[in-house]
Amino acid sequence: MEDNQKILENIWEELKLGVEKSKHPYHIFSVSTANDNKPDSRCVVLRNIDKKSKIISFHTDKRSKKIKHINSNDNVCALFYDHQKKIQLRIYGEIYIVTSKSEIEERWKNSRNMSKLCYLNKYPPGDPIQTSKEYLCNESELGDIERGMKNFSIINVKIETIDWLNLNHKGHERMIINFYDNSEVNYKWVAP
Repeated sequence: MEDNQKILENIWEELKLGVEKSKHPYHIFSVSTANDNKPDSRCVVLRNIDKKSKIISFHTDKRSKKIKHINSNDNVCALFYDHQKKIQLRIYGEIYIVTSKSEIEERWKNSRNMSKLCYLNKYPPGDPIQTSKEYLCNESELGDIERGMKNFSIINVKIETIDWLNLNHKGHERMIINFYDNSEVNYKWVAP
């Protein structure tokens, strides 16, 4: 049992480092949602973790198609991989859009200007455009960067299960970690 808890603590520590360090392998991860019962994956940036609430967060443009996917199906899989350590995490849970205005304003305020620029684009992500340059905001639009907050949203994933896989040349190891509402954690070793 002690080894199980150490593995879980290490997962939380690595996720925390993924938020704090842009070069950490967990900083950018893949999130998969369902679109008309078909998987749809994309890479996002890990922006926050809440160990106590078992939540990981990323940001997205409110106008993106993933918002529609989340509203129609709240099941999600997030995939992380550390190439050097050969550790894969598949995180399953419930995905939802944060609606707290104060939380959105606080997160926006603490975002770097470089990140805020992404939300100034005049076209929603995925809309047809004539050229790539048409999508970019021009220099004159950058003066009021705060306008981008209207397109900014926070997405949370409430973790239900972590599938931890250690790819080791001496023998792979795999553990399923389930979280329950009563704060109980269940560890189950499975064949890799």
